[in-house]
Amino acid sequence: ARPPRPSTMFSPESGRPREKTPVDYMRALVGGNLTPWWLFGTILVLYFMMSLGFTRLPRDIPSMRFHIAMAFLFVVGCAWNLFHTPNHGSEFRMAHKAMGFMAHGTGVASILSGYAYILSGQSSLGFSTKVLMMTIGAIQLILQALTFWYSTGYRMKTGRMWPEMHMAMGTMLFYQSGVLIAINWLPKMITGHLFIGDAQTNWMFFSFLVGLGLSHIAVQYNRRTMDLNYDREKRIARERSSDSTR
Repeated sequence: ARPPRPSTMFSPESGRPREKTPVDYMRALVGGNLTPWWLFGTILVLYFMMSLGFTRLPRDIPSMRFHIAMAFLFVVGCAWNLFHTPNHGSEFRMAHKAMGFMAHGTGVASILSGYAYILSGQSSLGFSTKVLMMTIGAIQLILQALTFWYSTGYRMKTGRMWPEMHMAMGTMLFYQSGVLIAINWLPKMITGHLFIGDAQTNWMFFSFLVGLGLSHIAVQYNRRTMDLNYDREKRIARERSSDSTR
């Protein structure tokens, strides 16, 4: 069974909240929404960034160096927010918001710098591949807008969140804009070079379909396993308070 969160730990003798220990914090930190899809995607993206991203930093032009840095922060923010959701406690709720705003900002910055790199003529990719990459960037902007709307925008309009849709858009954002890009570059990660000509474009289109499939599987999996009741902590506190006054 998953260990209880520090923010919902109560003394069995009194039923009142007890002081959290370092062990409690550590158990909460590693006890997030661990799924096979999240683990696969996060490992693949981090390996992609380390093997093909960071190695370019010393020798590439400024727009690409900036793009790599922003893309790294973006995928880290997305991965963290899928692993730790607001229902995990007040500390994780604050971290979720901070990482979300960081991911939105760095995501837009990574797209704009990526566009600048492609349009500058420095990229050696084929024309059709460039178009596909820029299309994926446009899709990322749409998914970021929807992720933001179903949390902040929808709450400002109605006074409440729509956590199911926020989770779905955030999950698709991670897989379509993070994991998908890593899959695109799998040939180079494995063989040291991309496919030649149309073969690379065909591979990127195929990987786009794979990304869609993974997104769908991950969303459905998260809907079945992820606790989307973001008010759980407040509800438990009310129940404990009510029981203690009886």
